[in-house]
Amino acid sequence: MRVECEACRALVVARFALDGADVCATCPACRHVMRIAAASHELQAPDPAPLTASPGAPACPKCGALLGDAAACPACGLAVARMAAYVDARDAAVSPAVREAWTRATCAWDDAARHDELLQQAAAHDAYAWAAGRYRTRGGDAIARRQLDRLRRAAEATLLASATARRDVTVRPYRATRRVLAILLATIAAGAVYATLVRGPVPPASVRPGPGRLPALERPPPPATIK
Repeated sequence: MRVECEACRALVVARFALDGADVCATCPACRHVMRIAAASHELQAPDPAPLTASPGAPACPKCGALLGDAAACPACGLAVARMAAYVDARDAAVSPAVREAWTRATCAWDDAARHDELLQQAAAHDAYAWAAGRYRTRGGDAIARRQLDRLRRAAEATLLASATARRDVTVRPYRATRRVLAILLATIAAGAVYATLVRGPVPPASVRPGPGRLPALERPPPPATIK
């Protein structure tokens, strides 16, 4: 499970461990240990009493709590009049292979192979929540409790395996502009080198008089001295 470290504020996949009645989570980035006291998570834990429906008793299709004669679920508040529509919408979002595996499991409830097949289908189609909801409707059945624990551990393993590091979203202005300028400069330099190699060295230009200037007259050689 990915949590935010209370020391370095990084979003990391923490390592959880039990220390007596407390839960400890260690940050892999800064090695800070976050401790959750037993009293804290006991207050946050849901009340398991409504989830003790026996097989065959009317139960909420959303959370598995006993309904009795109430007009709505006493645990999650789902109205009885809307439960049929909720079931249709919930099952429509799940692969038929998962629903068929659950049907086979209910027909042979004591067959462990049927429950293993349902777990495999739930993992293949990411239907852990759907399968857990079906097992909750079985109340305090021992097989249902065991399969709920297997589903929880499989979902946690999938979550840890799919966790990835956060992408660097730091804004770097003018990154594209700098890249274009670098490409243009490299192109100009390559063109200049190519032109030099093709044309060869340029000979020096002869000195020519500019406009309005007369060429310099050559002086005649001095006459020979008569002896």
